[in-house]
Amino acid sequence: MIIILGKKIKEAREKMGLSIKDLAIKVDVSSSLLSQIERDLANPSLNTLRSIATQLEVPIFSFFEESKTSETEIVRHDERIRIINGKTNSKEIEQGYDLLSPDLKGAIQMCEMTLGPNQYNSDKFNRHDAEEVAVCTEESIELHLETQTILLDKGDSIRIVAGTPHRWRNPSDKKCAIIFAMTPPTF
Repeated sequence: MIIILGKKIKEAREKMGLSIKDLAIKVDVSSSLLSQIERDLANPSLNTLRSIATQLEVPIFSFFEESKTSETEIVRHDERIRIINGKTNSKEIEQGYDLLSPDLKGAIQMCEMTLGPNQYNSDKFNRHDAEEVAVCTEESIELHLETQTILLDKGDSIRIVAGTPHRWRNPSDKKCAIIFAMTPPTF
C-alpha cells in the first residue's frame, strides 16, 4: 500500500479554501517547500507536519489514512512512511521516524526511530496518553525520565507507562535506532 502524503495535504488545504501561499505563511515555511511537499518531492519535518495538520484543522494521522484493501497489509522497507525531524540526506539521518504500521487506523502503532550521534529526539520531555514499548535495535540509546536515565543496549527493551514524561538520547558517535509500539496510536 502506498500512501501519498502530499496528495492528502493538498486535498485538506483545498477543502479549507487556502492557497499554497496562505498555508505556507500560516505554517511558516516557503511556498516552494509546501509545493514540493504536496507533489511528494520533499518530506516535511515532524514539526512542519504537525503545524500543517493544526492549520488545516485535521488530526495528523489523517494524512496517513488509506482504505484497507485486505485483511493483512505489508509495509515494504522502501515504501515506509517517513516522518523526518532534523537534517537528513541519503547517507545520514540525524533524526527520523519510519511508520512500520500500514496506517494509524489500528489499535497499535509501530515506528522505527533513528538518531544521529549525540542527538536527542526532542528539546523537552514528551508525554502522551499511550503505553509505549521500545527495543533498541542498533547501538545503544538512553531513555531520559524526569528523575533517572536508563541505558538500553542493542536487544534491550522497556515499557513506558502512559503519561510518563520522557525523551531519548543517542550517547554515542554512531547512529542508533529503536523500534517502538504505542497503543493507542499518537502520531
